[in-house]
Amino acid sequence: MLRFCILLCCGFFSFAVNADNHVPADLFAHTPVNVSGYKHIDVSSYKPASVSSYKPATVSSQAPASVSSYKPATVSSQAPASVSSYKPATVSSQAPASVSSYKPANVSSQVPASVSSHVPSYADSSIWLLVDTKAHKIEVKQGEQTLETIDGIAIGRKGAGLKGHRGDDITPYGNYRIGWVGEKSNFRKFFGLTYPSTQDAEIALKRGVISQTDYYSIVAAHQSNQIPPQNTPLGGQIGIHGIGAGDERVHQAFDWTHGCIALTNTQIDHLSQWLDTGTVVKIK
Repeated sequence: MLRFCILLCCGFFSFAVNADNHVPADLFAHTPVNVSGYKHIDVSSYKPASVSSYKPATVSSQAPASVSSYKPATVSSQAPASVSSYKPATVSSQAPASVSSYKPANVSSQVPASVSSHVPSYADSSIWLLVDTKAHKIEVKQGEQTLETIDGIAIGRKGAGLKGHRGDDITPYGNYRIGWVGEKSNFRKFFGLTYPSTQDAEIALKRGVISQTDYYSIVAAHQSNQIPPQNTPLGGQIGIHGIGAGDERVHQAFDWTHGCIALTNTQIDHLSQWLDTGTVVKIK
């Protein structure tokens, strides 16, 4: 019995000592703190942060930026700029600009200032001239009727025919009008013809004598009833005139002009009563 009492007292004393040393408290305080502090803090701070900060940053900063900044820039800066800057320049700088800017310059620089560059069309006038280069005569015609004949004219030194270029001394075949009248001329009077004609221009273009620009300028001048350019490779200043201070004996001896049709001073004065700007002149 005594032994039992002693053992019971020793056990009670041991329990009291352990309770004072906070063994159960230390045990519960240590385990929960370490587990909760490690699991919750490390897991929540590491995994979510790594996933959310890495993936979204990679996707938004790389893919969208590359696609949006490259494709639109390439399409908008290359295609539209090339098409818009090239086509309008080509269309607008070629056909209309050449014709409109070339005609006035040629007309004003070739025709004397005192002469009008406009060629009136006299639809009601039936008077016209037929120049027969083989017979060396001019017939003043009204319809099919011959009113007067002037003989002994002179033509180009190389005869008459298809005039190929400036300075070939050929009197051109074709249908023309009197484009201007030069009263003060070294050849007494000068009735300028609307040479080159559209037919002259077409032939010269096919032969490569004149450029496309020259061709359009000549055609446009005739369409607008203006004097055609006189400074193309086809030449100009072809007309009917007198001999001025020249020797009449030389005039009667041989053809001496550079392509014009020459009469004596008396003949040109007489012929002038029938002529005016717009009068048709046919050379054959």
